[in-house]
Amino acid sequence: MTGGVRRILFVHYTTPAVLGGVEQVMAAHAAALLAAGKDVAILAGRGGAKPRGVRVIRVAEADSRHRVVERNLAALSEGVRPPEHDALVRRLATKIRPHVKRADRVVVHNVLTMPLNLALTEALAALAREHPDRFIAWTHDISYFDERYAALRRKGAPWDLVTRAVSGVRYVTVSQERADQLSQLTGLGRDDIEVVTNGIDVGDVLGLAPRRKRIEAAIDATAVLRRRGRAAVLVVTGTAGPHDASNQAYLNELAARAKKVEGVHLLASLGLKVKYGTVVDLYALADVLVFPSESEGFGIPMLEAGLHRMPIVCSDIPALRETGGDDPIYVPPDANGEQIADAVERALDTTVMRMRARAREHAWPRLLRERVLPVILGRTA
Repeated sequence: MTGGVRRILFVHYTTPAVLGGVEQVMAAHAAALLAAGKDVAILAGRGGAKPRGVRVIRVAEADSRHRVVERNLAALSEGVRPPEHDALVRRLATKIRPHVKRADRVVVHNVLTMPLNLALTEALAALAREHPDRFIAWTHDISYFDERYAALRRKGAPWDLVTRAVSGVRYVTVSQERADQLSQLTGLGRDDIEVVTNGIDVGDVLGLAPRRKRIEAAIDATAVLRRRGRAAVLVVTGTAGPHDASNQAYLNELAARAKKVEGVHLLASLGLKVKYGTVVDLYALADVLVFPSESEGFGIPMLEAGLHRMPIVCSDIPALRETGGDDPIYVPPDANGEQIADAVERALDTTVMRMRARAREHAWPRLLRERVLPVILGRTA
């Protein structure tokens, strides 16, 4: 780490106190920098202080869910640059500029490649040009390759800001696939993009609810397995993603779907926020990790499953291949319930997993329920 870099400013829509994948990665980075004796601040529109010791700088209009930002995004999605957009850019730049000036390094997570708050993107791009070589664009996701953002693929500013490399900014991606995509999109040399993968932290758990996670396919697979006579149980942890209002609608759809399938437990729809200690217990109880996402920057749940020696069924997409290598059982990114159920049964058909199933047949709750109590409470000789 460069000795002269003392003050680090992270920028995102929300702080790590808001549950989300990017937020938890940012928390890990911030904690490590604090431990190294650095002065760390997070500038965001929403969320409290986390980890302890980090200064939080709240700029309300940096939030992806701010009402003015959402209204601006709705107009931009229709191809209209509303008058309030330029005023919003100026307001953001004015509020953020003193903090950028104070920082030795500004690490921007996702904002320079995602259109969730294009006024913030535009303000940061301008500030990066004012302070060349101070900014790092930490790239988890790239909207250009995500069909959910097709309406925002337009020429001219601010739409195409997320498709162009900002001069004087160093780009980092979380996977080789993202680096290849970024190079293809912006024309940056592949050697000019550094890849730093995400890690796993046994102190937090990531959310699971954007539509690209395809939780509905896992629910359908559970229904198939139950029809085949297996006592399948699916537990979905996590909350609705924090940046897109449509995530809550998706969660509601999943809750309605889950009610129709016995054995499906969607914890977010029950109002439960699960801490990682509980998730560790769930990993210990689970037989298979099912990860049917159609798009990912990096496969953190696969690493968590690996630590628990759990077989993995996941989508055959580059980021998950990069994480899992040849070890998981892969299914097509659009796999249906039948295909995923087939893969789960293959995952269970190993010597270790068959012995695990046999051991569970001797678990006290089952023996008491199915054998001991019927004998004691049943007919007498």
